[in-house]
Amino acid sequence: MLLCGLTLPAFAAEPSALIGERRARAEWAKAENRQDCAPLALAASGEPEGAPRAAAFGGGWGVAFDLPELRSAYGFAGTGLLPDDDADAAVQRDRLYCQWPYFRDLAQFPAPSFAGYGQEGAEPYPAGNPEGAGLQSLAYVRIAGQRCTYNVWSRISRAHLEWMLGTLRIAAD
Repeated sequence: MLLCGLTLPAFAAEPSALIGERRARAEWAKAENRQDCAPLALAASGEPEGAPRAAAFGGGWGVAFDLPELRSAYGFAGTGLLPDDDADAAVQRDRLYCQWPYFRDLAQFPAPSFAGYGQEGAEPYPAGNPEGAGLQSLAYVRIAGQRCTYNVWSRISRAHLEWMLGTLRIAAD
């Protein structure tokens, strides 16, 4: 690189500011649903911070984060497309609102974007463990402009899943 008559060494491309973006893009590029389901990543690293790897989702793509003591501790995926994925946003909102015990809008995405979530199986967290510590927390996420229903999961806690829902971003070009 030439700057003010001096030759400077070339620098490597700056790594992505989004957590898991490289892995998400690599998996998304191979997925059948890539035209309808943009790759996601996390805007910030959390605690604990896992190592991203590919996660298998038939017809779609996924990124799982492994911890030293827990494989697939958390992650996100753009699942294969289902017939219900073509329904309009109001129908999708109603479906997730009725299916899941917890629901929230996702303001970081264009409206309407939202998630229904709880313990795997669309169950509420048990009274003895309302924070879902160590349970399989799962969210179904709809993002305006995307056709698929995303999966987001955490085996850490409910608070961790809710943190992930707030930090998800589309890994745009």
